Amino acid sequence: MKVANRSTMHYFILWLLTVPTGLIYVFLNYPPVQVNWMYVAVFIVFGFLTTYFPILWNGIPIFLVLWVTVPAFLMYGLFIEMIVMQISILAILLSLPSKLPLIQRFFINSMLFTFLSIIAAIFFDIVGGEIGSIEFWPVIVAVFCYQFIHTAFNNIVLRLYVMYKKVNSPFFSKDLLVDYAMILVVLPLSLTFYYLLQLVGGGSFFLMGIPFFFISLIVRLYNNSEKINSDLRQAGDIGNGLSELLTEKAVIDQFVMEVSDMFDAEYTYLFDHQDGWLELLRSYEHDKFIDIDFALLSAGQGIAGSVLEQNKPIIYSERKEWESISKDYSPNGMQSILCVPISRNQKIEAVLFLASEKKAFFDGYQLKILDLLCSYFTVSVEKARYMQEAVTKNERCALTGLYNYRYLEERLTYEMDRLKNNAIKNLSVVMLDIDHFKQVNDTYGHQSGNDILGMLAKRLEAELPIGGTVGRYGGEEFVYILPGIAKKEAVEFAESLRAEIGEHDFTIVPDLVEDKHPLVVRITSSIGVSSAPIDTDEVLTLLRNADRALYLGAKQAGRNRVAEYVK
Repeated sequence: MKVANRSTMHYFILWLLTVPTGLIYVFLNYPPVQVNWMYVAVFIVFGFLTTYFPILWNGIPIFLVLWVTVPAFLMYGLFIEMIVMQISILAILLSLPSKLPLIQRFFINSMLFTFLSIIAAIFFDIVGGEIGSIEFWPVIVAVFCYQFIHTAFNNIVLRLYVMYKKVNSPFFSKDLLVDYAMILVVLPLSLTFYYLLQLVGGGSFFLMGIPFFFISLIVRLYNNSEKINSDLRQAGDIGNGLSELLTEKAVIDQFVMEVSDMFDAEYTYLFDHQDGWLELLRSYEHDKFIDIDFALLSAGQGIAGSVLEQNKPIIYSERKEWESISKDYSPNGMQSILCVPISRNQKIEAVLFLASEKKAFFDGYQLKILDLLCSYFTVSVEKARYMQEAVTKNERCALTGLYNYRYLEERLTYEMDRLKNNAIKNLSVVMLDIDHFKQVNDTYGHQSGNDILGMLAKRLEAELPIGGTVGRYGGEEFVYILPGIAKKEAVEFAESLRAEIGEHDFTIVPDLVEDKHPLVVRITSSIGVSSAPIDTDEVLTLLRNADRALYLGAKQAGRNRVAEYVK
């Protein structure tokens, strides 16, 4: 805060040395004559309204203030033009949100437009322009030079500022072309206004000013409706994209990224709702996911908690409106906030929190767009969950959660095709069986046996090499598919796995004893290894070879050992 105040003071000193000094110098050396102050007041009103309600082109505001300031300049000279322009700057700043304080922005823009007014007036004088002249072609040439220089130097200053800030921005753009094309629009408009003032007088404000103002409003409303239609189309595209995703995580991540991009939010957070509590599910700041240590929020706690409690969206325009309500985490740059509940079947499933570093950034109409997006989101999440459940039932073992026999065969076929196409050089299969598992079931009960299978499955997943697949082959048998791993490496892996299983403590609560209490059990395993292409290049043969090595090489040799297939 102290740095911001010091910076504002520096701008204020520069402003004092340039703007008031410039105005005094112009007034003393080029004083306005025969000023109709009623006209000047109307110029100021029209200038303010023109800049406060700009025309929007593709969402970009276009300020046609020169249609007011040029006639004021031609009528009364540079001093009056500077006064009208300085007051119009306030309207520009009020209509455009920014991270910088309003007073600081005023000092910067006031100095810029003072410089532009003086430079444009100098060129007007160089080409022979005269204040109050009504000679047609000399006035057209002089006004054209005035407007061109005003626009050109404005773009030069902005380019220098962009270079100073080291922002990557193209030198030529559509916005630049629009700026110069607007000269052809403003030139006849400002001259017509000026000549009407000379010939008709004050009635010109009624003939041109009021129609221009209302036309600007109509164009603005039209552009707003076009923006809404564009947002609706974009929301539809986002919804279609979400519906094509097959996992819940993919839907959530895509939704957060798309919403953040569409609403230009620097901060996007998605909270999951469970039993009156909100848990931070995703954090997305400045176009990347981050991890935040964020405590659970109860209903009514913080901004998101208030949305959960009231089941209503909340919009804040600036930080001071919500800072006292916020809990735990709120980055310093955060200003505007848009927070909405996400509901499905009259039940709040989540809360979405969007924030911008600009003040007054979010608009009420965006709530409808966001509500539509949230509907797409909840439907897509539900669909993804259903698909995941269907896939799990089809591909996974219900008891262990590992892949089942059907999936293992399909995966092994895929990896064998990759081997034959030289995408990988080796393919190994490691088959594992629990030793004396029937005794475990007979001693402790089948539920305890199932518990051991479940715990072993988690250990097997934890040991899975990158790129490999592990699944339950049947009963107490498990299979690893290891693409890119040769037989020697597979045997070393199997030996390490056998030792890990033999040393692991499995805690169960036996069913077949009267005094049920936790009991530590240890098991051993026998493992068979077979590899392609050294042993075979057929899928089923590779599995049979691993099975043969398991039973003939490991089980019959005494169990609790690793055996590799030998032709």
